[in-house]
Amino acid sequence: MARGRHPTRIHIDPPGEQAAAKYLLRWYGRDLHLGPHRFPGLTSPELFGNDFPLEIDFGCGTGVLACTRARQFPHVNFIGIDLSQKPLYCAIQEAVKDNLENIRFIRGNFNMMLPLLRPDTVLAAYYLLPNPPKNYLQERANGRRRGFLQSVCNALVPGGRFYFATDATEFFRCMDEILKNDLHYETLSIENAGISTGYWRLWEDNGRRVKGFAVVKKV
Repeated sequence: MARGRHPTRIHIDPPGEQAAAKYLLRWYGRDLHLGPHRFPGLTSPELFGNDFPLEIDFGCGTGVLACTRARQFPHVNFIGIDLSQKPLYCAIQEAVKDNLENIRFIRGNFNMMLPLLRPDTVLAAYYLLPNPPKNYLQERANGRRRGFLQSVCNALVPGGRFYFATDATEFFRCMDEILKNDLHYETLSIENAGISTGYWRLWEDNGRRVKGFAVVKKV
C-alpha cells in the first residue's frame, strides 16, 4: 500500500460478486507457504490464458498505475498485488468502469508469491512509493530485499525493466546499493519515463521530492 493514506480511511463498498470473480484473487500467506504448487504462476498463460506480455505492480494500492496502463496497452496484461483490501476495491471499481479484460488484482503478501514468478516472463515490474521501512541497516531485512529484487530480475525478460520510487532518502539509498552491488542491471533515469501514481503526484504537489530509478535487465 502506497504511503500516506491508511486503508481504513477509504470508504468504498466491496465489489459485486461478478466483478470480484473477474478481477480479484485472494491468496493467503499460510496457503502460499504450505502449498505454493496449488497456485497458478504469475504469468500471462496461467492467469489470463494468453501469451500477451505481462507487467506486475507490487504494492499497487488503488491501482491507478495498473489501470491506466491497462487502458493504454490492451495487448499487455497487468497484475496488481496489494495486502490491503479497500485499495483493491478502488482498483476493481476502476477496472469495471472500462470493462478491462487485461488486468487482475491479487490480495496477499507479494513476498510470499515470489516462488510463483517464472523466468523470463515479465516485461516490467513496479515498486512505487511503498511504506518506507525503518530497518535499513538490518542485514536480515536487506537479505529479504535482495531476495525480492533477485526474484524480480529472474522473472524479467531480457531488456525488461524494474521501476522503484520513494520519498524516503535512506530507503532509496538502501535499494540503490543492493541493485548496484548485488544485481546486474543497466541503470536508467526514471525521469520522463511516463510512470507515476496518484500518490506520486500528491507528494510532489505537497513539496516532497520523489526519488526513483528504472533498471533494465541486461540481455
